[in-house]
Amino acid sequence: MGFDNVTQDRLGHRPHSIRLSDRIQNAGSMPIVDDEPGRISSVNHEWERLRGAYADNTIRAYKTDFEIFSLWCEAAGLSPLPTTADTISAFIASEMENSKPATICRRICAISRIHRLCDLADPTASETVRLALRRMHRAKGRRQKQALGLTADLRDKLIAATTGDLKGLRDRTLVSLAYDTLRRRSELVALQIDDLDPVPQGGAVILVRRSKTDQEGKGNLAYVSPKTLDFCLDWITQANIEGGPILRSIGRFGSVGTSLYPGSVGTVYKRLAKAAGLPEDTVKRLSGHSARVGAAQDMAAAGIDILAIMQAGGWKSPEIVARYVENLDVLRGGGYRLAMQQSQKAPICEP
Repeated sequence: MGFDNVTQDRLGHRPHSIRLSDRIQNAGSMPIVDDEPGRISSVNHEWERLRGAYADNTIRAYKTDFEIFSLWCEAAGLSPLPTTADTISAFIASEMENSKPATICRRICAISRIHRLCDLADPTASETVRLALRRMHRAKGRRQKQALGLTADLRDKLIAATTGDLKGLRDRTLVSLAYDTLRRRSELVALQIDDLDPVPQGGAVILVRRSKTDQEGKGNLAYVSPKTLDFCLDWITQANIEGGPILRSIGRFGSVGTSLYPGSVGTVYKRLAKAAGLPEDTVKRLSGHSARVGAAQDMAAAGIDILAIMQAGGWKSPEIVARYVENLDVLRGGGYRLAMQQSQKAPICEP
């Protein structure tokens, strides 16, 4: 997929068409953004080299982020490819006004990737860029806003708000399956009927064929509770699904699709939260990541060790899990316990 028409119009035509295949001799000496077909084809060819080695969403994000950088360079009269450390530093300073640090870092990764794909020196490795990123983090902080955890209590409220029709059955399956498996939304909608295997102990195990931390598809297993398994089997039967993804879209007139868009997961949560009459702030903070966060928090509250939580959610590092459960740690900490003891000892003042 190349630049869209709007992007191409904004980039404009340049009489000097420079192709990636020329491997530009004087890096950064002239702007090279243009919408000449060969130029766009060359850029797209480089991105296509990633196909099969990276997830489609990752490639799509790389392309989008580099297009944003290219547009910024065009407006500033600078070269996006090859570019310079000073250009990237200026881009970071500009983006700080409206973008989150994590978004900016992702765009810098895209700039780095396209340069390496083109066998060009990577300008993002420069100390100039490192210092620009450090200034950004000092100014805006590194902490990312966390999605509201869809804990068991909240999960049950959403399930109670589902309707009695086919769409409601799909929604119950989605919410319950997301909580049990702790899957990211793209992994959740990719779960397959044929990979759902009931076990004698009750419930089932399901194979997660591929994940963000398992791009090579080694796969790992997740547990599905008896109640969730019942939801799944009822949904599969009522929707008359014989194979493929468990979760599907449902059309206006009740027609069942062949898959479910990952972005729909968060939309379903918000719709059910509104139907349940939950506060607006709760609705706003729910996202497609909420069930993953909430299940991890519930596990920590139940005293389950961090390694078991990491296995359940497919995490490779304990740092992310620690972020999810830090509120629980605060409520177990000395400050909270001291406050509780002091409040119990505090004299009751009569009016």
